[in-house]
Amino acid sequence: MAEGTTARRRRTRAPEPSEKEMFRLTRRVLLAGMGAAALAYDEAKAFVDRLVERGELAEEQARKLLREARERRTGHAGKIRSHLRSRLSDAFQAVGVPTRADLEALEERLDRLAERLEALLQQKQAE
Repeated sequence: MAEGTTARRRRTRAPEPSEKEMFRLTRRVLLAGMGAAALAYDEAKAFVDRLVERGELAEEQARKLLREARERRTGHAGKIRSHLRSRLSDAFQAVGVPTRADLEALEERLDRLAERLEALLQQKQAE
């Protein structure tokens, strides 16, 4: 490079993930999250069982504690599911994936066009 000139780096954008890739990655993230949640619950249950065995926790208290943990996990999972749906919807919209409503509207439009075409064909045959 000559003195006094500056090198300009070209920034290249990573290619947008395809629908299939996005689905695959999302599925892997969800499965990993569910696996982690199941593992955490299993570990908590094992810990509570050890406390019961040692007499540090009554069985009724253990059941209540595990029930509360399960309910909290279920509620938290619902919030995560809702947030994930929103984020996925935004991501799919950003890459141009049509929504269910878009597809239903298109199907209705195709039905109307097919009916009009059929009517025109019948009119043409009647002439």
